[in-house]
Amino acid sequence: MKYKKNEAKEAAKEMLRGVWTALPTNFIDAERLDEKGIAFNLEHSITHLKIDGHYCIGNVGEFWAMTNEERMRVAEINVDVNKGRVPLIAGCHHQNPAEAAKLARHAQDIGIDFVIILTPYMAARGDDAVYDYYKLVADRVDIGICLFNTNQGHSLSPKLAQRLATIPNICGYKQGVSGMAFATTLRETVGQQIEVSVAEEAPWLYNIAICGDHWLLNYCPHLYQVPGYLPVRDYTLAAQAGDFNKAVEICKSINPLRSTLGRWIPGYGSSTKMAIAEQKYWMELVGMVGGPVRAPCAEMTEENKKLMKADLEATGLIAKAKAGLAAAAPQKRAA
Repeated sequence: MKYKKNEAKEAAKEMLRGVWTALPTNFIDAERLDEKGIAFNLEHSITHLKIDGHYCIGNVGEFWAMTNEERMRVAEINVDVNKGRVPLIAGCHHQNPAEAAKLARHAQDIGIDFVIILTPYMAARGDDAVYDYYKLVADRVDIGICLFNTNQGHSLSPKLAQRLATIPNICGYKQGVSGMAFATTLRETVGQQIEVSVAEEAPWLYNIAICGDHWLLNYCPHLYQVPGYLPVRDYTLAAQAGDFNKAVEICKSINPLRSTLGRWIPGYGSSTKMAIAEQKYWMELVGMVGGPVRAPCAEMTEENKKLMKADLEATGLIAKAKAGLAAAAPQKRAA
């Protein structure tokens, strides 16, 4: 680790910055990881998409369909591929706090920078229970822990977040529940202590300009961007430089992609299923590795694949991906 346990909050304020993505986990089948696919997608995201950080083994990473050994292996692949170029977060979500602590300890030992842990999604029905869960995990590790609030477990209210922020190595908060008012109250309550990310790209420019946010953690950066076309990065940099006219112009230009995403990959809590297969197919269409999902996620029908491809072609992103990948490919030397 690059910091001591009692320095986790300061380290998070320094490292949890910019545009981060959250990649799916690639599988060969229900029994095997696609290790080459996992490595390819991360390298692609760092080298060509210029992400500022990466979060592995989250909700879009199908953590619930993986063994602990598989999850630890994915974290190891991330460290091996990354070679310290960008900060890394590993999802250590588990209903059992002892297992969550074991995953977090492994992440700490191999060189992951931070971990993120969902609120327990069974049994915990009150603030005291959730606090005790996180306190137990945090006491067993030194690595910084980010909270993750979604509709799947007991809600992390600003009051509970403030209480949790007193734990030395609780250092970040990923807000996966929609609602600007809630996020505003959250920032006012704990924003000076721990770094907050609203896990949605659409309000990111507003969050930079009006709310002073520094960190976007979301899966859109690897869906909206392809080599040579980095609109999320570009409007973020423009906004951070104070050029809001340029930032707004770029931000508005990706509305067709946002509309396509809304049809096929709706956000947290807004759909009757986890649209992981749709995200993986989108990735295949723009030159990344997709592959199968694991139960209980469902695969796409061939008809839906045709419809989604047509929608994405209409945005021009597939053509941009082909051109960008061709330009980025190593040039062969003349004989």
